[in-house]
Amino acid sequence: MIVRCEAISDDGNNKINFSENIEGIQEWPHNWPDGDITYRLNNVSSDIAKESSQYRAVTVALRTWQLRIDKLKFRRERSPDVSVDIDVSFAPLENFDGRKGVLAHAAFPGQGEGSGDCEINDEWNWTTSSKYQRLSTPALVPVLIHEFGHSLGLRHDTTTMDSIMYPSFDLGKRKNDLHTRDIQRIQSRYGTRIISQRIIDYFQKRRDEAWDFE
Repeated sequence: MIVRCEAISDDGNNKINFSENIEGIQEWPHNWPDGDITYRLNNVSSDIAKESSQYRAVTVALRTWQLRIDKLKFRRERSPDVSVDIDVSFAPLENFDGRKGVLAHAAFPGQGEGSGDCEINDEWNWTTSSKYQRLSTPALVPVLIHEFGHSLGLRHDTTTMDSIMYPSFDLGKRKNDLHTRDIQRIQSRYGTRIISQRIIDYFQKRRDEAWDFE
């Protein structure tokens, strides 16, 4: 069994809930080794007109974590013939046991070949940024930020609803940045990146205003 987190729609309450298939530990025990982590979006969805926006969504979500840590560097691999650390794919409904309510799932690190991999349920009508999200069109970037948190080894955090790793969020609100708790937890695993607050604010504004997807 691959230990992973699933993002599950709760249509009645306009929320996305996140569920982990693991019990009994507070923190996942495995990290990625220091250095480059390669990733690739292996296919695209017909939901989003611009293919480039889908590649950007993956990059934007990973960059949200990259800005805060110094021991890992995410590098996109474009060749389909090269093995990567984190495979990201739009997948058919059967990959989610036929459960349409599941939006995506991602595996924790340290589990062999499937470590860190993320699958996105292509049954859903996806949009890119939380600027455009609706109940019927969940936003790819915030879901991926959360799922990639698991890909990097973070379990859920129930101490504050503002955490990107909190096990649910309201689709009526934008949630696409890291809380102080998220930053502290990821830096305890992968070190602290010293970077200007001006740069962090710039990329946060890009996410808020969806500049990457205009």
